[in-house]
Amino acid sequence: RITRPQNAFILYRKDLQDKIKDENPDADFKEISRIAGNRWKHEADQVKNNYTLLATLGGLVHQDLFPNYKYQPRQRDERK
Repeated sequence: RITRPQNAFILYRKDLQDKIKDENPDADFKEISRIAGNRWKHEADQVKNNYTLLATLGGLVHQDLFPNYKYQPRQRDERK
């Protein structure tokens, strides 16, 4: 199965995950995402632009690797 290209926030969250985990050792995935989301909201535009550029470049690479890819979300019953 081909996965979707990562968006700017997902890349940002992935970069922050270890740092957040060090600061909050008991945090689970949901809590880490909440913290990352709050930080993303208050992040400088330049940082957001950098991650947006990375996501755009990643999308272009994804398009080259999988030229016929089209996002087709599965129905809820099909996910399990």
